[in-house]
Amino acid sequence: MSEDADSFRTMFIFSPPEGTPQGWGLTFPSFADALRAKEPEAVVESWSGQYTGETLSFQFRTSSGEINEGMMGVEPNGVAIEDCTAAEAADFVSWLQQAIVPADSGLMVNIREGVEWELPLVELRSGTLAELEQCLVEHVDQVLRHEEEQLG
Repeated sequence: MSEDADSFRTMFIFSPPEGTPQGWGLTFPSFADALRAKEPEAVVESWSGQYTGETLSFQFRTSSGEINEGMMGVEPNGVAIEDCTAAEAADFVSWLQQAIVPADSGLMVNIREGVEWELPLVELRSGTLAELEQCLVEHVDQVLRHEEEQLG
């Protein structure tokens, strides 16, 4: 495993399984309400971009106190958290699984570099915070190894 995988900072992108773009029934109000239930002072702002469409920007405070910025979209459903490590992303995805993702729906993940290399999404199963972090570190490691192989 790459020594950098656990400390590598990137954007983590979470979505419902392929073929179910509305799989979470996600709306801006439902996401904002769930985030504010966790943290009443959470910063949430909606905006529209030419290429991104309607987007909701937010800040998420991890259990260690780190504040990460993220964004979510409705069509298709998906959430991204920016500039974070696998540990910070695991904290976010743990909340996401509890507060947003319906019990009968799956959760897929990729990182920015995986998308750039057109690598497939990876299914992320429920688990402890340590198990989620391990899964994310392994995915980051796979993507970094792929990138290293491609670039020589």
